[in-house]
Amino acid sequence: MATDALLGIDLGTSGVKALVVATDGTVLAEADAAHPVSAPAHGWAETDPKEWWTACVGAVHAALARAGHPRIVAIGLDGQMHGLVLASADGTPVRPALLWADQRATGELVRWRGLSAAEQTRLANPLTPGMLGPLLSWTARHEPAALAAARWALLPKDWLRLHLTNNAATDPSDASATLLWDMPANTWSSAAIDAAGVPGRLLPPVRSSAKSSGELAPEAAAELGLNAGTPVAVGAGDTPAALHATGLRAQQAQLTVGSGAQLVLLTDTPAAVEGVNVYRTAAATGWYRMAAVQNAGIALEWVRGLLGADWTELYDAAAVGEPGAGKTLFVPHLTGERTPVLDPLATGVLSGLRLGTDRAAVLRAALEGVALSVRHAATALPGGLPASVRLAGGGARHPAFRRLLADVLGVELVPITLRSASGLGAALLAADAVGLSVPAPALGLDLPVRPGPDRAAYDDVFAAYTAAVDYGAHARAR
Repeated sequence: MATDALLGIDLGTSGVKALVVATDGTVLAEADAAHPVSAPAHGWAETDPKEWWTACVGAVHAALARAGHPRIVAIGLDGQMHGLVLASADGTPVRPALLWADQRATGELVRWRGLSAAEQTRLANPLTPGMLGPLLSWTARHEPAALAAARWALLPKDWLRLHLTNNAATDPSDASATLLWDMPANTWSSAAIDAAGVPGRLLPPVRSSAKSSGELAPEAAAELGLNAGTPVAVGAGDTPAALHATGLRAQQAQLTVGSGAQLVLLTDTPAAVEGVNVYRTAAATGWYRMAAVQNAGIALEWVRGLLGADWTELYDAAAVGEPGAGKTLFVPHLTGERTPVLDPLATGVLSGLRLGTDRAAVLRAALEGVALSVRHAATALPGGLPASVRLAGGGARHPAFRRLLADVLGVELVPITLRSASGLGAALLAADAVGLSVPAPALGLDLPVRPGPDRAAYDDVFAAYTAAVDYGAHARAR
């Protein structure tokens, strides 16, 4: 008899992960498949949702095969937050998806600045162009034909669920990150929708992350190799899904390093804090604050590709040389930046190059730049970072980079060994949707990584970093 299991599907920026979890909480298998991100113009970031589906099919088939083809009793989803997918009633995309890193809607933010102070406060978030609201407003002004052809304005994981079930919906964790959400009222903001200049009918109904959103449709089931009629949970954004799996508690902080980086703390109030995001969790109630770094792995990938280095060489460079990489400084703002001061027009900087600067120094400077940007973001969090911080994400697995992060941040880092936390959170939400009590797998904590003798040296490096960021901001303001 086949094992009963849950399927968690994690739709990331550059790939899809599928995680198969037995109903006793055992992770049976995982697999991933990449999909492309295109930049048809400067500051743009797009993906054809059909590429997401192709990657989803590949990842699910591989995970099911590795798990021995169990019987999937429920499916859960999570996905990259922000962005916009315009789709017809049957889910067909009317144009490529606009992603969270896209900056084209920067000019649209003036519409949100025109809201009253009280209404802006109710949105509880910095005005960021890659959120669904500004991107939808940009589309209304620049691509009215696409908007007219659309029935739904969806977030990435919600488009995937529409493709799976033929039902449109979203959840509070993703909706709260659109700049169209009234945080205290926990519903769509009519004032923000009016300011965006778009019809509210495009926005899907909102349901709890842990509720069923429908059943797997026959066509999607056939492509995935699953049974039609399998319940599909509403799901959550990737960060709240990961928090659902890792069980972050009050007074704890978690740093996740992937394409971007996120510093997260739970909060008992949705009150706005300048420069810091506040979103709903995947639970029935609750919020978290997040200092979001837009350029982490995405910047390291750029440097790696530019120099023709593989990932091992890049991360090994964290242990080569001294703090400051021989005065070589990298500011990784290749797609603008979000925290501590929102600057969509920010650009990257590589400075301090000399004839003696070698390849290893530039690679180390890139890693330091990402770590310094995380430290900079932490200055926006009320109270800063606690003395010990959980560390998660595929971008923070290398021991040398973990050491560098601890030195730069000046706090103890406790790595979580649990892989694919977002996918696991999605699977646990699927269990909730069908009334199964599934114990979360053991979190697994690696040995703590404490700051070493290089800790003090990074105060000077950080001062140089912030001076370079401030200089760039002043230059753009002139």
